[in-house]
Amino acid sequence: MRCDVYVARLRDLRPTHHALLDDQERARAQRYRLAADRDRSLLGAVLLRAAAARQLDVRRAEIAVDRTCRRCGSYHGRPLLPGTGLHASVSHSGDVVAVALTSCGPVGVDVEAVRTIDFDAIAGSVCTPAERVQVRAEADFFTIWTRKEAVLKATGEGLSRPMSDVHVAPPSSAPVLLGLGSDQPPACRLADLSVGDGYRACVAVLTADPVTVSTLDASELLTR
Repeated sequence: MRCDVYVARLRDLRPTHHALLDDQERARAQRYRLAADRDRSLLGAVLLRAAAARQLDVRRAEIAVDRTCRRCGSYHGRPLLPGTGLHASVSHSGDVVAVALTSCGPVGVDVEAVRTIDFDAIAGSVCTPAERVQVRAEADFFTIWTRKEAVLKATGEGLSRPMSDVHVAPPSSAPVLLGLGSDQPPACRLADLSVGDGYRACVAVLTADPVTVSTLDASELLTR
């Protein structure tokens, strides 16, 4: 079983890509105040369609994307690809955009640019006590963050569940979901991703089966 993660950069976005999106996707992007945030949103939507079309061997115009939030009904929920058998997740940070696709089970991907932060001030709300002692630098913090957010995206909970409820293996170890608050953690496969210097990234797939994760450069895909 496999999970493919397509990775693009903001430089891959073209004016012609806008024609691939529907009115809701364009409106969603325009709600961002900063141009870079709008571009990340647009590129994520374009890459999702392009990658799904490649996986399914169909035209991009045939890909239907549903982002209806299951809680409030607005168009900002996790992306669904009805009728395809594919689970999808999108993440972006800095100039990197990633799309994960798999038929194995619900999936979550998270990308974070490693940046200077006061991680001591916020680690208590993100890390369990056991994790906190493992965080010695920003790179450690963002490794733990991406592992946790990938899990929360896969479960569909997002940040409605406190990150400190999610217990993962330390940054120096292979990624594993160790606990989920007082709940029994679901079967979950985690993989750290290499998406470029200065970034941390992780993908989570909710399945007990082995999953082969491939990280794919999407630049060529987006020139078509």
